[in-house]
Amino acid sequence: MIRPSPTVSLPVLAYHAVGPGERLDPARFVQHAQAIQNAGLPILASADLERAERGALITLDDGFADLWTHGLSVLAAHDLRALVFVIPPRCGDGSPRPKGVCAWSGGQRRAHAEAARSGEAHPAFLRWSELEALEASGRVEVQSHGQSHAMGWVDDEIIGFHLGSLGRTHWSLPQSTGGDERLGIPLYRRGSTLAHRLYADNKYLRDYLARWLEERGGEAYVAERGAKAVSRELQVVVKVYRGRQRLAGTWESDAARVRRTVEDLVSARETLERRLGGCRDQLALPWGQYDQVTLECARQAGLRRVYTLDRAPNLAGRIGLLVHRFEPRPRGARWLRLRLWIYQSAWRACLYGRLSGRMRGAV
Repeated sequence: MIRPSPTVSLPVLAYHAVGPGERLDPARFVQHAQAIQNAGLPILASADLERAERGALITLDDGFADLWTHGLSVLAAHDLRALVFVIPPRCGDGSPRPKGVCAWSGGQRRAHAEAARSGEAHPAFLRWSELEALEASGRVEVQSHGQSHAMGWVDDEIIGFHLGSLGRTHWSLPQSTGGDERLGIPLYRRGSTLAHRLYADNKYLRDYLARWLEERGGEAYVAERGAKAVSRELQVVVKVYRGRQRLAGTWESDAARVRRTVEDLVSARETLERRLGGCRDQLALPWGQYDQVTLECARQAGLRRVYTLDRAPNLAGRIGLLVHRFEPRPRGARWLRLRLWIYQSAWRACLYGRLSGRMRGAV
């Protein structure tokens, strides 16, 4: 029986894409794999977390196809293993794709944007056959990243307007608006749908703003006037409209939020268990965002472990529901060795979390 340690921490790394053209490309991933191997830490599986006295766990979020085409060979060459969190609706059918050949060259942002628009499987993400092959290799375990991986409006204050390629709209816009991407519609602060009660803006205000900009030429008008100038004009239009109409949006109820969140988590878990078998009772929080309602929903969905992006320690022998992770940057082996050293100590991890301002990702 392991003796709980108040000082020893287990580093857990959170990668995303590791393919060609990504900021952390295969060459950099090799450097990181060598650094992890040379650190002398036992490489853990998720089942080891409760009893491990020391060691490190490698995770990858989103389930990008490059784990199959490029990442698995790196893991095998350095005798490593990993835990990948996937979004079931984005996993397609078909045979495994050739290793060493890039399955998608459009980048993470474009992949997320296209998947958010379609709500269907996308070539940038792992296929079910590839997930089966990854698990059959003995080096990769598959768990959940949620069913929707969505963002929504989490505040009722307008912070900008959708101005197309000339503005700064996030790829999650169609998730927040139900597919509405008309130029001129208002933007609000966004957040993970698993971590917030959602706001639905006023439909008539959205229609009015979209029509106002369309009547002036749409994107051509934005190009002529400039995005900042058009945003200022739209702010005035909003003020005048609200002065006349006084129409507000609506907030999701607490009960509706709980129901939606539990359904999302249960749906992802059931899909993974139906397609891959086994028990899929672990979740990586999208963007690391959560609150106490999120955690209670995870328990209701039958999840026993939730992975955050908090820069906090994982005390050996004391790991419960939450597992904290840090995101490796596209830097060299020296940078990663230092972070592994930091996260092997509870006090060093706590101090680093406070100094970096990312002690908690809770909202």
